[in-house]
Amino acid sequence: MGYKYVIFDLDGTIVDSQLGSCKGFQGALKAYGVEESLENIKKLLGPPLSKTIITKYGFSEEDGKAAMKLHFDYLKTKGIFDAEYYDGMFEMLDKLKENGIKIAIATNKPEEISIKQLEHLKLKDYFDFIVGNNEAQNRGTKAEFIKMAMDAIGVVDKKEAVMVGDRYNDLEGGVENGLDTIGVTYGYGSVEEIEGCNPTHIAKTPLDIADIVLG
Repeated sequence: MGYKYVIFDLDGTIVDSQLGSCKGFQGALKAYGVEESLENIKKLLGPPLSKTIITKYGFSEEDGKAAMKLHFDYLKTKGIFDAEYYDGMFEMLDKLKENGIKIAIATNKPEEISIKQLEHLKLKDYFDFIVGNNEAQNRGTKAEFIKMAMDAIGVVDKKEAVMVGDRYNDLEGGVENGLDTIGVTYGYGSVEEIEGCNPTHIAKTPLDIADIVLG
């Protein structure tokens, strides 16, 4: 069984941008007197940090917005360059494109920053569509971004499409849209988290994704 359409998460699935994201968020917290280790921040990546800063760190909505502006300002100027693609990523994407697979990205990261980062890593042109959040992180949910991507690349029969991600919100968003899912274990989420979501498939490497998609 193969797929004709693939929707990818970005961070932890296509690119490893942990260090830049963590440094930006750490600096934003520190500006408001909150000290946090990069190691602890790494565990938070995936769901929108704009919500985490309120629910976990007790920021008011106003302070949360101001702190997140500091975070995104860092990402735009420094953080987007502090990222790398996972081993085998170009080979995997080449295989998909050679076989006529339509591919898109649906991410919680602001769309402008996502596109700049993909351009920097020479990955942008592989994707038929890229959708992300806005800086206020209130444009929509992960499930809604996945639906936008599905519509943009022409998914009609949901059995022909699959969602790929490294965190629970990616996989849950795929299921919410009636898609099969591929949970990757090389990203930010733990193996236990991925297995707990009961994905249709599990990929240990990017090249595993190509094997699954091409059937």
